[in-house]
Amino acid sequence: MAPAEGRDTPNLFGLDRDTLREAVTVRGAPAFHGTQIYRWMYARRELDPTRWTDLSVALRRTLADTARVEIGTIAARTESEDGTVKFLIHPTEGGAVESVFMVHGDRVTLCLSSQVGCALGCDFCLTAKMGLVRQMSAGEILGQIVLLMRDRDLIDQRFNLVFMGMGEPLHNYENVVSAVRILTDPDGFGISRRRITLSTAGLAPAIERLAVEDVRPRLAVSLNATTDDVRDRLMPLNRRYPLGRLLEACDAFSRETGDEFTFEYVLLGGVNDSTDDIDRLAAIVRSRPAKLNLIPFNPVPGALDYEATPHARVKEIRDRLLSARIPVSVRWSRGAEARAACGQLAILPGEAGRRRRS
Repeated sequence: MAPAEGRDTPNLFGLDRDTLREAVTVRGAPAFHGTQIYRWMYARRELDPTRWTDLSVALRRTLADTARVEIGTIAARTESEDGTVKFLIHPTEGGAVESVFMVHGDRVTLCLSSQVGCALGCDFCLTAKMGLVRQMSAGEILGQIVLLMRDRDLIDQRFNLVFMGMGEPLHNYENVVSAVRILTDPDGFGISRRRITLSTAGLAPAIERLAVEDVRPRLAVSLNATTDDVRDRLMPLNRRYPLGRLLEACDAFSRETGDEFTFEYVLLGGVNDSTDDIDRLAAIVRSRPAKLNLIPFNPVPGALDYEATPHARVKEIRDRLLSARIPVSVRWSRGAEARAACGQLAILPGEAGRRRRS
C-alpha cells in the first residue's frame, strides 16, 4: 500500500489531538481513533500508518490514500571533534534548517530551529544573514527531534531540548507552543517541561503571553548589552522593546510563573565586556530570580565583524560576577569547527548543496 504523496495532501504529523480526532471523523471513523493516531506518532514515533494495528485495516488504507505522515529528511551531517554533530535538515514544506546534537558527559542536548532564517537581524548572529524565509510548522519542529533521535539512537535515552537554533521562537509563537504542548503531553513525547528551554531575543509581549500558558518551557532571555545604545546596535529589536520594557516583561514572567529564568550574555571583545558593562549586568541579574549564562562569541571569519573576548578576560568577568554573588556559568564553545556553536547556524547562498554528507 503506497503512502499518499503530493504537497496538497495533508500531513498528519504535527497535528494536535483534537485536530486528529476531526481528521478521522471526516473520513467516517470514530473520533477516538484520532487519539490512537496521536499516540502512535508521538509517544511511539511510529510513522507508518500500516503499522497502527489498533486501527481497522479500512481506516489505515484510507489514511494512507488521503494523508501523509512526514517529518523531513537529514541531508547532511557535520561532526566536531568534541562529539557535537550539526545536521542539515530539509523540512517537509521546503527549504533547509540546521539542528545540533550535543553531548557533555552523560547529558545530551538537541538544539532546534523554529524558523527557516530569522527576521530580527542581530548583528553578531550568522542566522541573521539569511533574513526570514518562512515559519516552520509544529510538525517540522517536532520532526527535527524524531530525525535526531533515530540518527543518534536516542529512543530510550533522556535528553534536553533547547530552542536556540535558527530563528526567534517567539516570532513563531503558535507553532512553537503547539510543539511544546505535544512534547510535554504524557500521551505525546512525554518530555518534562523542565528539560525544554526557549531562548528569545526579547519579544516582550510574547514573554508575557508565554507566562500564562498552561504548559511552558524554561525561559532564556538573550540580553547581550546593559545599555540601550549598545543593544540598539547589536539587536535592532531593542528599538521596539528597549531594555526597560524587556525587563518589565521578565519581571512579569517571574511573578506569574514563580519560575527562575536565565539571562544569556554573548561576550563581544571591546563591545560589551568592560568592567562597567559587567557591573551593570550584575545589577540587572541581582534583583531578579535569574541566573546568568556567559557565552564567549563564536567568530565566523569574513561573515561577522566581531571578535571574541579573550579567554582570560572571560574568566575575570566570571570571577567578578561570582564575587558579587551572581549565579553565573560560562557556556564554552562546542562544535565551533563544525560551525555548530551558538550564533553560527545558517544556510548561506549556495551552501546547502556543498555540505559534506555522511
